[in-house]
Amino acid sequence: MATQAATTARMVPTTHTTRVPVERTVAESGLIRSGSTLVVAVSGGADSVALLAALRAIARLKRLRLVVAHMEHGIRGAASRADAEFVAALARRWRIPARIGRCRAPLRAKRRRMSLEAAAREARYDFLSRVARETGADAVATAHTADDQAETVLMNICRGTGVAGLGGVPPAGTWRGVRIVRPLLFVGHAELVEYLTRGGIGWREDETNADDRFMRNRIRRQVIPMLAETLNPSIRAALCRLAEICRNEAEPIEAATAARFGQAALPDGGLSAQALRQDGPAMRANVLRRWLVSRGVPSRSVDHDCIVRCEAVLSGGSGSGTVPLCGGWEVVREYGVIRVRRGGAKRLVRFRARVACPGVTVVDPPGVVVRVSAQAGIVRPARARAGDMPAEASLSAKRVGGHPLFLRSWRAGDRIRPYGMAGSRKVQDILTDQKVPREVRAGVPVLECDGEIVWIPGYRIARGWELADESASAVRIRVTRARRPRGLPRR
Repeated sequence: MATQAATTARMVPTTHTTRVPVERTVAESGLIRSGSTLVVAVSGGADSVALLAALRAIARLKRLRLVVAHMEHGIRGAASRADAEFVAALARRWRIPARIGRCRAPLRAKRRRMSLEAAAREARYDFLSRVARETGADAVATAHTADDQAETVLMNICRGTGVAGLGGVPPAGTWRGVRIVRPLLFVGHAELVEYLTRGGIGWREDETNADDRFMRNRIRRQVIPMLAETLNPSIRAALCRLAEICRNEAEPIEAATAARFGQAALPDGGLSAQALRQDGPAMRANVLRRWLVSRGVPSRSVDHDCIVRCEAVLSGGSGSGTVPLCGGWEVVREYGVIRVRRGGAKRLVRFRARVACPGVTVVDPPGVVVRVSAQAGIVRPARARAGDMPAEASLSAKRVGGHPLFLRSWRAGDRIRPYGMAGSRKVQDILTDQKVPREVRAGVPVLECDGEIVWIPGYRIARGWELADESASAVRIRVTRARRPRGLPRR
């Protein structure tokens, strides 16, 4: 691991009004708002150190508050730890607060069945967004350069991309709701190295950048030089120009896709197969791509093959079907709806919890909040599907009496006597008839009282538990899916 020029040299004073090109590019990028708090992603490499140096140089002029963030991925052993120490020391020297995060990217990649590069990137951005939220930052600044842009465009071409992929890396975006800005996207790596060398500022070299097992390294070290020598000496600039043109041309397409996605998307995260079949191939592919990313599938994995597999599910008729995607994801069609899930269907562990009456109880699994109160009046829930939440019902307080209420998972053979219907029905048959997806059926709860199923949330109450009239005393129950609120009892 080689360390470049010493890091003890002073930066260009921030009081200068005439700034060097790198600093001027960052200041005039339109991405850095005056008075902002910025989390700066610093790996220790030349590009990220140059970004930090440039932001530090303009900090007084732009009234910036900087926070350094570095993720140690646990990939390169002592060298990786040395990078973290270098970044921490640089931040101390420049009197900038720093956050050093650590993860085990190889283990993350194995558990999530994804590439090491993708796992490290996901962990890094999760960490950066968390630091941004904790520090109240307005954005995270990353050191993507024009070289990165050219490489990304070529990588996407090799994967078989569309117009969106030809747009490469955008100057600004979001991750988990946090704004990401890339003010060096139009600056080359060589210019940044010159900037650091001229300022006497050191950086770290990552030996994996020379490892041609990685596709990006092969493109950087072999493909781009060959194209520059044989086709166009300005190939990097040409690829960056292509990316900018494609991003501009993709804007109306993205707007139309967003509108169509809103029409086809369902509240439970699925997509209407019928709605998608009405679209042409291009729009359908765009909607599918947007949907997959919104459901958590890594954007780099949503390639042409991924879309073709989704199309195969859509064209499979009215029955059910499942097609595997990358990284353990799969797309499922059931009852005219397609859904994406990870690792196949998982049955929840069985649960049975006594709920406070009156009171609020969190039942986990399946991760629901039950609120019980004494209120007069008959709740007539809107037409819904068994298991849909939020769900609300009222039972006769007289019938409940002093019997405890239990929320539990349904079992094979369970029956309910639905109000307004004769006889009884199996819970399993109700879930099937109402087209509740197979992978979520195990998590549908039932409410039990006095040894009888008295309600399926989202469905009817049981006959004999209804209120006689509006003035009768009632037990009102509301079930919602929610994170566990602080201070609530967990059963």
